[in-house]
Amino acid sequence: MNNKIVIGLLGVSFVVLKLTKVIDWSWWYVTMPFWLGYALIGLLLILALMADKKKPKTAHTVRKSKFQQRLEEMEQQRKSKLS
Repeated sequence: MNNKIVIGLLGVSFVVLKLTKVIDWSWWYVTMPFWLGYALIGLLLILALMADKKKPKTAHTVRKSKFQQRLEEMEQQRKSKLS
């Protein structure tokens, strides 16, 4: 059986048990199967973004704009003319 289906059925069963007063849990616990997956995805996204910021940028990974490339070419031409 698919994990999404199992988690969905678990969530629906918790809601039914809460509404029939079989369990006396907080609604946070009852609805946890519905929002827990989104919370985990959000946490992983935040961790991935933090890891990317810590990674040092090297010259070959930083993409230069065409304007910046043209300026560098002009600077190299100027230096070669002076030599």
